[in-house]
Amino acid sequence: MADYPVKWFSNDMGGAPVLGDTSAGDFIALLKACLITGFNVTPVASATYEAESGEVLVTLTTGHGFKAWQVIEVSGADQESYNGQHRVTSIGSDWVRYVPSAAPSVSPATGTTIEIKAAAVGGWEIVGEDSNSYRVAIRSTSVKSTDHVLVITNDGDDQSSYGNYAKMICAESFVDIDTFDSAITQYWPCSHARFDESVRYGGAEEKSWLLISDDRLLYFIPVYSITNRRSIMVAGVFNSFRPGDAYNFLLNGISTGGGSAWHTTNQDCLSDLIAPVDSGMRSRASDLNSDSQSPKYTRIARYSSQFPGDVPAGLMLTGLSFARPEYYIDPQVKTPNPADNGLYVNNNNLPLLEPGGIRGEMPGLLQPINGSAAYDKQVIDSLPSFSVPVLFWRAAAWRKNYTPGSYNEGYDCLLAFKLDEWRYT
Repeated sequence: MADYPVKWFSNDMGGAPVLGDTSAGDFIALLKACLITGFNVTPVASATYEAESGEVLVTLTTGHGFKAWQVIEVSGADQESYNGQHRVTSIGSDWVRYVPSAAPSVSPATGTTIEIKAAAVGGWEIVGEDSNSYRVAIRSTSVKSTDHVLVITNDGDDQSSYGNYAKMICAESFVDIDTFDSAITQYWPCSHARFDESVRYGGAEEKSWLLISDDRLLYFIPVYSITNRRSIMVAGVFNSFRPGDAYNFLLNGISTGGGSAWHTTNQDCLSDLIAPVDSGMRSRASDLNSDSQSPKYTRIARYSSQFPGDVPAGLMLTGLSFARPEYYIDPQVKTPNPADNGLYVNNNNLPLLEPGGIRGEMPGLLQPINGSAAYDKQVIDSLPSFSVPVLFWRAAAWRKNYTPGSYNEGYDCLLAFKLDEWRYT
């Protein structure tokens, strides 16, 4: 049976969890649906194997909401070749197609109740929950993960009207949801609070989100704030270069006070994970003239020495930043590339820095060298040097004091995610 260790989910998938404007409990429900249970359970009218194409045609109801390239889970067929997890190859208004792991012996499929749903990531479990206070504790079940537990509070805290946040704690020595040591504490945007319907300052222009994950690490990109920007949040275990590393857990966050109010145009409330790292482990703004507070908002549970105390982290890029949109002043590489009309993505894992050295690599996240906003939310399976599909999504790099019309101070970056194995082992 085919293995799909990486899954992706977006707000426009059928039955996707709704991330609201007040947020109490919404983000926890979203994580449960994507990581653990799956969603959009849909009855199958018929499933027919097409020998010529080698695909199964699944007939559903109109408006089923499944998307090409998402991973579905089929259950209830008497013939096991139809069941299990499969990547959708194409969709229609009332059907989807996928390639089974083996040609079924019977077509169409038989079974009392055949269903499909958006397949959960798997490899995550809930180890504590208090629904009254909107708290949950989640951890990876992988034997190759660390012992850290992600403790999340999603109670609609608006941090003095600046916007709704989830408190994210990387916990050590976890006993229960009230008893643990905090290794890292960060805050994530977890609602569409302060979203500006008039789109006065540009931005993503819709209340959208993306979650992409394997069994040890997740990326979350929501739209929020008056400028409707997306920020990339990350939590989990990265690929460490240190043998026997027990603390390679990464957690980033955003500012929750002062100038970062979501109802202003000050963009300190954006994550700086994808901004270039300069001296002192700080990330540079797009104009290369001002520093962010990367040492505070992107952290690893412990330094490679393993002594207690979290340390700052940042990405090492190829020498260029992530691809900027075509309207950006003097983009590094135009789209399409003038010499061959190509789109290029660095196919190497991005090194993850800690003070004084490289700690490891970021799983799954790739660096487009050129790109356009037209690639946003697209999956491409024919990129040079890639044998797996690649998902493109936009997110905002850290910047400060956004001025409408000043592209040197405000721009989105095109990101890419490999939709296949993220690990060496």
